[in-house]
Amino acid sequence: MILFFAEGECDSDAFVKHCYAHFADIMNAAGGDYPREVNIIREEDEKPRFDRGGAHFSLSHSHGIIMLGISHSEIGVDIEKIRPVDFGKFAFIEAEDEEDFFRKWTERESWLKFTGAGLRDFRKPVPEDAHFEHFDVFDGYDACVCAEPQNITAYLIDLNHVEGREGNKDGNQ
Repeated sequence: MILFFAEGECDSDAFVKHCYAHFADIMNAAGGDYPREVNIIREEDEKPRFDRGGAHFSLSHSHGIIMLGISHSEIGVDIEKIRPVDFGKFAFIEAEDEEDFFRKWTERESWLKFTGAGLRDFRKPVPEDAHFEHFDVFDGYDACVCAEPQNITAYLIDLNHVEGREGNKDGNQ
C-alpha cells in the first residue's frame, strides 16, 4: 500500500491520476504489471474505482490536506483536522477529548470507505476486527487507513507537479 499526502487544494481526479502513475512505477519496478495511466469510474451508490490495473484507492480531504491510499486490495482512508467538537451532537462516538474523538471518527469513516457503505451507515458500530493504522503526518491531524494488514509506504506530493493544478497546465512546474 502506498499513501500520498499533499498540502493545498487540487482537482481530486488529477491528484489521484498523478499519484497512481507513481504507484504503478513503484509496483512495476518491484515486478508488478500495472498500467501507468488509468481512468476513474464513478457509478451511483458505488465506490469510485480505476477502470483497469487491479489497484484500489481511497481519497480524503481536510482543511488543506489531501490523503490518498492506493493498494492491491480494498482500502479506506480518512484524514481530519483535530478541532473543537460538539460532543452532544455526536453522542454515539464516546470520546475523552477532541483527539480521541477524531481518532474514532477517522476509523469510522475509513471503515465506511473500505466497505463502500457510505455515510448511510455512519452511526452503525465499527466491527472490532477491522484493521486500522493511524498516522501523525501533519501536526493537529489524524490520518487513518482501514485495510488488510500490509506494508505501507508514504510520500509527500508537491502539488505544483500535478497536471491540471491551477497555474500548472502541463504538470512540469
